[in-house]
Amino acid sequence: MHIGPRKTGTTYLQRVLQQLSPTLASQGVLYPVDYRGGDDYNHVGAITDLTHNEESRESNRWTGKDGAGWAGLASAISTWEGTAIISAEMIAGLRPPAAQRLIDGLSVPDLDVVITLRDLGRILPSSWQQHVRNTHTQNYNRYLDRRARERGDLPPEQMQAEWDAERHHTFWRSYAYGALVRRWQRLVGADHVTVVTLPPAGTPSTLLWGRFRAALDVAALPEVAPKLPAFVANVGSTRPEAIFLHALNVEAKRRGWNRKAANELQQRLLSTGFLERPDRGAPLLLPRRHLSRVQGWAQTDADDLITTGVIVHGDVADLTVPDAAASRGRADGDHIASAGAFATANAMDYEAELIKRRNAREAAVTLPGRLVRRIRSRLRGDHP
Repeated sequence: MHIGPRKTGTTYLQRVLQQLSPTLASQGVLYPVDYRGGDDYNHVGAITDLTHNEESRESNRWTGKDGAGWAGLASAISTWEGTAIISAEMIAGLRPPAAQRLIDGLSVPDLDVVITLRDLGRILPSSWQQHVRNTHTQNYNRYLDRRARERGDLPPEQMQAEWDAERHHTFWRSYAYGALVRRWQRLVGADHVTVVTLPPAGTPSTLLWGRFRAALDVAALPEVAPKLPAFVANVGSTRPEAIFLHALNVEAKRRGWNRKAANELQQRLLSTGFLERPDRGAPLLLPRRHLSRVQGWAQTDADDLITTGVIVHGDVADLTVPDAAASRGRADGDHIASAGAFATANAMDYEAELIKRRNAREAAVTLPGRLVRRIRSRLRGDHP
């Protein structure tokens, strides 16, 4: 069971496994992709279906809480005679009772947990980007201040009980790595938990795949992962793009838009605009005033992780936050405007093309009808 957390290479690994699924099945390894009658690349929907009542106050947008998603996944695994792999990043944020319910629901004789870990210097910017993509309006500095309040001042071992108990402490349940490993060691046994560290920024994704493959220890997995299209691999926003999208959220809220409408507009800008821009701008980094605090958290968590004795594929030093993780100076307003203008123009071109095609279809359908009605009218003598 690969449990993420979010922004630790999870989408990339899940998309690779999805692409490999038919080949793996022929070699006795199951990565379920059609357990809900569709083509799922991960198992978030099914596991949310199982743990919804314990972990969320929101409606279950994947399965409508009807149990079908979880029933499909559990059935696929229980009837498979061989190795099965499941992956869902939200598992990392489950509180112990919900995590135990998941383990009990799987009801497998041998369960191994693989956890992918990424340094906080990259996690926090990515997390705020996702926060923005979910149409929230909290700005970057306030978002980081909120993470600091939730982190507290005590060592992770003393904070773990609070993180594991409070529903809203999902972030540190997922990213205080020593605490995360201890939680799962208690649930499945210390010998059944392995971690994979993400290589430093700029390293080819093939290195992550190699480490992940070694952690899973499944011979059917190929040494070389198939290549994925950029957008499928969940490419993050750059600094000007993220700031523009945040401003869009603020304006949408001011205008009284519902979150669904704002999210749909964001998705249009992301899918038809930003990725096609020749120079997308610099990546979103940490604000410099937060750097030392984040570096301290990262070092504390790395030291805490070592005390668990967990096997590490990679290097604990990969979790260090370098000075280069922080930005210098304020974002350039021209770069933000350029990113927004490019994405908006592309989205307008896309909409114009859709309108053109719709009008062509309607004309093709309605023109003969108009001619027939005119001829009939003349035959009836309705017109001179």
